[in-house]
Amino acid sequence: KDEMQKSILQLPSWVLNPTSSEGITAVGMAGYSKHGLRVMKPQAEMDARAKLAGQIQTVVSRMQKQAIRYSQVANSDEMENLFSQTTKEVIEKTPLSGAVIVNQAMVANGDYYVQMVIKNHELAQQLEAQKESYKKSMEDAQMSRENIRDGMEILDSMIKELDKEQ
Repeated sequence: KDEMQKSILQLPSWVLNPTSSEGITAVGMAGYSKHGLRVMKPQAEMDARAKLAGQIQTVVSRMQKQAIRYSQVANSDEMENLFSQTTKEVIEKTPLSGAVIVNQAMVANGDYYVQMVIKNHELAQQLEAQKESYKKSMEDAQMSRENIRDGMEILDSMIKELDKEQ
């Protein structure tokens, strides 16, 4: 127990509390490898990107729910479910190549940590590029023209909000 507490105290603060005013952030980790950073760095980056995808899903879902409630869409539950499913598909297609390393450290036991950020503006651009996917999903769900229009307005407000947070 003491050893675990000591190792936690040796971690940089950004590992324990990854935040960034620039966008969505996550920390990846790779255990010690005798092959060094050549192997550890890509593993840690891959771990961080996987966690970023989850973070993006959470942030976008929260924004969607707020926007849907704010706009008082008639079938808000149906719209939330549709947006949620479409967002999962969009995020799976979203390249996380725009994510950048903002911190990295190797700790005493040889583990390597990397903090990556995808800027809000980058995410807004990627959502903008996927607008047709959202529209097609609404059409496939046979939503009314009014609901499709409302859905696209909600998506536009989310994109503007992300751009504003930059």
